[in-house]
Amino acid sequence: MMTNPIKRRTIINLGSMAAVAGSVAAARAAARPTAAQLQTMVPSVSKAAVGYRDIPWHGRVCGACVWFKPPDAGTTVSHCHLVAGPISAAGWCQAWMKP
Repeated sequence: MMTNPIKRRTIINLGSMAAVAGSVAAARAAARPTAAQLQTMVPSVSKAAVGYRDIPWHGRVCGACVWFKPPDAGTTVSHCHLVAGPISAAGWCQAWMKP
């Protein structure tokens, strides 16, 4: 005699959650830009549109983002492939994406 049978609804719910998680992972991978795409991008999104701020959020910083563009030789100003204007390597915005 089974004391704790697995309900059909539980199995269906777990299957649905696994499918959604897989779809989200696939969408994130597809959205990741290639090196060639990054070279041709012109930053055009305003800082306000992506909620940019000059401080990190939960350990996430612009310097560790796929969109980050390090300073050119001889300068200390960082930029972003997505956000217009200078940014801080220690900043963060809602467009942050792990490289």
